[in-house]
Amino acid sequence: MAPQTIHRLKEHQPMPISQQEFKKTVKQFAKIEERSGFWARARNLQLAGYETEAYVLLLATWNFAGFRYLLNDFNANKFEAAVKKLNPVFDRLKAQTLKTADLDDKALAKDIKLIYRKLKGMVKQTGASKLMALKNPALFVMWDTKIRKMYRINNVAEPDDYLRFLKRMKQEFAHIKWADPSTPLAKAIDEYNYLKAASAAI
Repeated sequence: MAPQTIHRLKEHQPMPISQQEFKKTVKQFAKIEERSGFWARARNLQLAGYETEAYVLLLATWNFAGFRYLLNDFNANKFEAAVKKLNPVFDRLKAQTLKTADLDDKALAKDIKLIYRKLKGMVKQTGASKLMALKNPALFVMWDTKIRKMYRINNVAEPDDYLRFLKRMKQEFAHIKWADPSTPLAKAIDEYNYLKAASAAI
């Protein structure tokens, strides 16, 4: 056995994801997942200034399992006000991408954890990642219960867990070459993870 292989086995590291496998899986996502179009609609609403409507559409279509339990107590006005308070923090991160961000930077890490913590308090851990990704799809990678399970992340999913998840995504997909202007790498990683986690759960 080659020394590199032995080293990888000792550290229990997965084999690198190939460029071909990544592209093939992401291409399958749009064909298999009937809700994929709602992401683009939500993103267009968000860019047009209908932020609350965009978030609610995304939660209702891509996080319904969790969002339905919040509907009885959901206050759109309070939600909108809370999101607006986070926008200055989002603005500080708008030029950041998963490829370029220094996730070890203390100020950047603090902002990411602040946004996640505030949103998690309103729409839970899965919903928080989805709203963050809608706001900055080039930086934030979404997750859900199956994805957290696949990566062996505690489902309580605290802010530090999400930051570590982003660091892992940055590291594991660093070699992937991606130039689709309509789908940032962070969004493509989510699509890859989504299908892999779904197949692993069967």
